[in-house]
Amino acid sequence: MLARRRHNKDFVLQKATWAALVAAMALLVVGCGKSASHGTLEASASPAASAMATVTPAVGTSEAPSTSPQATPTSTATAQPTPDPNLLAWSNGTIVRSYPTGSGDNANDFAHSGFSPPSGNTQPYSLLFELPGTAAFTSFATQLPDAGPSAVGSVVFAVSSDGPTGMFHDVGSITQNATSELKTLSAGASGRWVRVTSSGIPIGEIDAYGTLAPPPKSLSVAGIYVEDRSPYKDGAFLGHTRDSDPWYRRFVAFGNVMTASRCYNGGYGSANPGTLDGRTWTFQQGTASVQAIINDDASLIVANDGSPLYLMRSSERPKYCEPFSIGSGAHHVLVLENIGTNLWPMTQNAIPGYAYKRIGAGMLRPEDLVGKELVILNTLCNGDSFFAKGQSDALLQWVHAGHKLLIVDSDVCSKSSYNFLPYPFITSNPGARGAPGSRLILVENDALGTADKSDAAHYFDPKAYVTNGGGAVGQNQLGDANVVLTHDPHWCGHLFGTNVTQDNGFMQMYAVYGQGLIIYDGFDDDDGSNVGYQRVRSLEFVLPVPASLPCTQSAASGFIVQPNQETSFAARTSQRLKFSMELLANLGWKGHIAMKASGDFPATISPTAFDIAGGTQALQITVVIPASAKAGVYTVDVIGDDGVGHTAQAAINFTALAPLKKTIKKRDRIRIYGLHFDVDSAHIQPKSETVVKQIADLMKANPTMRFQVEGHTDSDGGAAYNLRLSQRRAQAVVDDLVHRYGIARARLIPKGFGLTEPVKPNTTAANKALNRRVELLAM
Repeated sequence: MLARRRHNKDFVLQKATWAALVAAMALLVVGCGKSASHGTLEASASPAASAMATVTPAVGTSEAPSTSPQATPTSTATAQPTPDPNLLAWSNGTIVRSYPTGSGDNANDFAHSGFSPPSGNTQPYSLLFELPGTAAFTSFATQLPDAGPSAVGSVVFAVSSDGPTGMFHDVGSITQNATSELKTLSAGASGRWVRVTSSGIPIGEIDAYGTLAPPPKSLSVAGIYVEDRSPYKDGAFLGHTRDSDPWYRRFVAFGNVMTASRCYNGGYGSANPGTLDGRTWTFQQGTASVQAIINDDASLIVANDGSPLYLMRSSERPKYCEPFSIGSGAHHVLVLENIGTNLWPMTQNAIPGYAYKRIGAGMLRPEDLVGKELVILNTLCNGDSFFAKGQSDALLQWVHAGHKLLIVDSDVCSKSSYNFLPYPFITSNPGARGAPGSRLILVENDALGTADKSDAAHYFDPKAYVTNGGGAVGQNQLGDANVVLTHDPHWCGHLFGTNVTQDNGFMQMYAVYGQGLIIYDGFDDDDGSNVGYQRVRSLEFVLPVPASLPCTQSAASGFIVQPNQETSFAARTSQRLKFSMELLANLGWKGHIAMKASGDFPATISPTAFDIAGGTQALQITVVIPASAKAGVYTVDVIGDDGVGHTAQAAINFTALAPLKKTIKKRDRIRIYGLHFDVDSAHIQPKSETVVKQIADLMKANPTMRFQVEGHTDSDGGAAYNLRLSQRRAQAVVDDLVHRYGIARARLIPKGFGLTEPVKPNTTAANKALNRRVELLAM
């Protein structure tokens, strides 16, 4: 649909009232259609002259002049094709600049329907057509009523290249005779304006044949246009709308890409992405492909979506046709809108230091991305409906270079589809029901949220979201949240839940793309006052890119075992530890699951096997740690297997702690585990202080030695990111030893190695745990 509200004007085309015509005129069709005699003209741009026509060439010219009265266009570019061979048709971008008053305002189609002067008028009159550009005319044609017993009338054709009020040159005339068949006038003229002057008789269809010259290379369509279906009044094309509250369209164009976005003072509308070829703009409107013609000065665009739609350049600047800003600060966010919904924290300006620029999604230009660290797609539902390929390419290149794209679309979209993304997906959307939900599960500890309470910067409690306002199920709208359906393994799941349609799936997921990141957030913005919702969004905003995200749970999996867990124990101590996990069936997955454990310690799982159909299954794991376990890192994997090739697993990582040896010599290297940092951070967690103190005690026992404190990481997050992170973490250990334990800074050298010196291949969770470590080198 083009309209927020259709301009339901009746496009009743004027019918000629042939008072003096004989019965033969019944063969002439005077509506939107063409007469039977004109059928051959539709297949030929230069129809042969009718044998019955009486044609009078213009004074001073021959019937087929070798040169036209005006200079023929000199451009060597290919002439532009036209959808209708009649250059005067509105579908070719031609307008009726002026016509006699008193004959109605529906001048859209005089070229096909003809023109009849007001009743009783027998005086000469003129119609003035304006083409989108200069044309080289080969012929003109028209239908006139037969002469009958009355005086013979005629129609004179003249053209101008000087403007509607400039000098016109007569091409010739067509005179009535005994028939009403189409009569043709050969021409060798060029111009942009065609004046058709009748001696006072009605005119049937009016045709001009030839070719349009290419548009100027300087043609620029960027800007704001107002739309109207019939901007005619009192015998003239207005060039503006009479509607008191019209729709406007903002055009953006670069290269051969051109997109128009509807807007007005009250909000946004749809967008029409397309491509520009010469003066022809081809765009998508729903499932249909529509063409529009742009005139040479880009003041007018005429679109053909079944009837004429005129888009006229406007000096008006409706609010939602222009970018507007909220907030100020060093962090710049671009919000690409569909309907301009509220979005926490933007409309509340709730996170200090953020500045937002809001524009309609189809208004996106590459320069809008400069200086932005985050782009939000706000309720677009289907990006292909807003972005021409050049626009989406520019957006994805920006993400790939190291930026962040956040997609939010709950409540508004009945269906979401993001085929323009490198990793497309669709979603299950309940719509706006105001429904609460009772299940929200954090399946991965990372910088988007962790269950580790000691990591204050990233801690997220799903229960707080659910119980907001009190009670087992508080004031939340998790039931309205969208859940993801994707088969692309690039997407990594983070927050899993159940909506009101009883679909289990990921409500938040992410995908690394180049050096950048794409995040999908299906939570309902009506939860904007919910502290749990605010925490989710805040962590999305502050997450740095490139991000070190482990991607332990694929959003494409039919089922998931979660969560990964960490614990520590005293080495050389026999223990029996219990853990709780869940198996989650993603989006109604059904099947039989067998559970098993593998790894460094013996473990049992209950239940060992079960059937599941779209729900969740609680798991209890018991791990037996033998007294022989030395200091180091160990892993037990909990694995679900459906027996037909699909598995899912979660890991329990154990750190066995033991006092460091006090007697060492130079070049000794000591591998240390049990130092824990906040995710994506160099902040040392309080539970690590026992290990830091052991390092301090070691250094005090060897006061003459210096130590290189080396930081090592796994491969998650990429080489450059991990190198920086490991250096910061090594520096944090040095700073802690200096400030808390009084070790001389001169004895400490921090050095980060990132992922460059793994002790095991980064192929499993257990190996990655071994690679995340600090080493001391005695010097």
